[in-house]
Amino acid sequence: MLPVKTHIATHQLVWIITDCFGEEEIITMADQCGILHDSQRKTKVPKDWIVHDLAACFFNGALTENIVSQCLAKKTEQAARRVQFMNVQEIQVFLRSVEQLRAEGEFGEILWALLVDSREDVQKHGHRLLADHEQYLPPPAPPPEDRNDASLVDTAQEGERLESDTADLNIPPHRSHDEKPVPESMEPPTPLTVDDTEYLQIAPVPETDSDPGQVSGLSDEPKQNQQQINKLYSALSELKNGYTILQNKNDKLKEKIAALVEENQILQEREALYRENELRIDQLNCENRSLKQDVEKFSNQRCEFHELQVQKEKITVELKSVEEMAYHSQQVLEQIQSNFYSQFSYLQGVNEEYKAIITRARQKITSLTGSTAGANRMLAGQPRVGVFVDVQNMFYAAKDRYARRLDYIKLLDLIVGPRNLVAAYAYVVQIPEINQAGFLSLLEHNGYTIKSKDLRMRSDGSAKGDWDVGIALDIVSMLDALDIVILASGDGDFCALAELIKQHGKRIEVAAFEHNTSMDLQRIADQFFPIGDEMLI
Repeated sequence: MLPVKTHIATHQLVWIITDCFGEEEIITMADQCGILHDSQRKTKVPKDWIVHDLAACFFNGALTENIVSQCLAKKTEQAARRVQFMNVQEIQVFLRSVEQLRAEGEFGEILWALLVDSREDVQKHGHRLLADHEQYLPPPAPPPEDRNDASLVDTAQEGERLESDTADLNIPPHRSHDEKPVPESMEPPTPLTVDDTEYLQIAPVPETDSDPGQVSGLSDEPKQNQQQINKLYSALSELKNGYTILQNKNDKLKEKIAALVEENQILQEREALYRENELRIDQLNCENRSLKQDVEKFSNQRCEFHELQVQKEKITVELKSVEEMAYHSQQVLEQIQSNFYSQFSYLQGVNEEYKAIITRARQKITSLTGSTAGANRMLAGQPRVGVFVDVQNMFYAAKDRYARRLDYIKLLDLIVGPRNLVAAYAYVVQIPEINQAGFLSLLEHNGYTIKSKDLRMRSDGSAKGDWDVGIALDIVSMLDALDIVILASGDGDFCALAELIKQHGKRIEVAAFEHNTSMDLQRIADQFFPIGDEMLI
């Protein structure tokens, strides 16, 4: 038994069948269930009567239940597939009203699909739709008890004739087809046996071969009695035939009841198996949800793993690029070091030459002018000049732009000119790997005072070596002895120092490479000496 049988009424099933099937389909289904007789096929039976009989037999007969269920399942296959892929919330939203379903012509199909669905909430929604439909539409009226189709009329006429013939014998007439059928749960009444009807066996009076005279001599009353006896005998024969037919039908009903009991037993076993299958289906649904969650977690982990692989590939590519850059940087550094050593050797040779030239020049000046040379250099009325050269800044500015070196002797002569030079300082950072003794000696022989410090290494591997603070302190300490401060550096950190010099009423001049000099420092300076190609060696 389907669960839907226990929750709907006969008139509700009539609504569903009427909405789902046409008249020809209903007649075909009734013919398969054995509801229509040959005489009914020849007459026009109303569709509503056939549908009511189908619905009644659906609840009382297993054969009709199976046939109707199969036809409904086939008819509502598309609607069931549609409902199957919708959750309860979607069903309540999209299939919420009877008017909507009837307007779309899907009332019966959708309603049956909801009622036979395995989900309890979906079934409850289907029953709510049935209740809503029942509020606005009363149950269909059952067919009248006195339906006059062909078979029922014949049976009724035969029963009336037998009843009239046996009225004098007080024999109850047999039940006609138009009366209500005996329920299946009740045993049919036990038919009369042959012994029970022996008292009805009245032999007919044989007709005599008397002559007409004798017959005419009989009174009218005996003739009437003889005719009544003959009629009673004919009625008794017909009753015997009817009894035989009823007994055969009774035997068939017993066989049918036995078959129905056996079928009921099979259906009960199927119902128990169905319930077990429902429990198993619920367990499988739980396992399915768990597996879906595991699959979703695995998918997320797979996406994360894919992202990590992509990041790893990017990092690998960047690492290769960094390694290539490090290799090229190492090559460039080695090339710079090689160039520095070669240039340093060249400067040492130039230094030696300058030393010889200076020595000869000094000897010649001494022989020609004696002690008046120094007095001629210090001209009266000329301002006092102090020169402060940031060797580190000037060295890298010349190397980066021109790949050459600055001639510090020409620089000193150019920026001082005819003015009185009080002091010229060269600030150098000593690199342990490079020997700068020859270079420093050359500067000292050409009027520079050397101030040097070693390059300091930090804990993180970087190096620091600059004279910004030292240069500023020396300039501030000598301001009283100077009229003009000449700074050979393009570092913008000296802007504050230049402002301080001007506040003390002194003149500040800057000599540096134009591409490497801060624009603010050029703006503050009283004069800017751009170093060009003529000052390089």
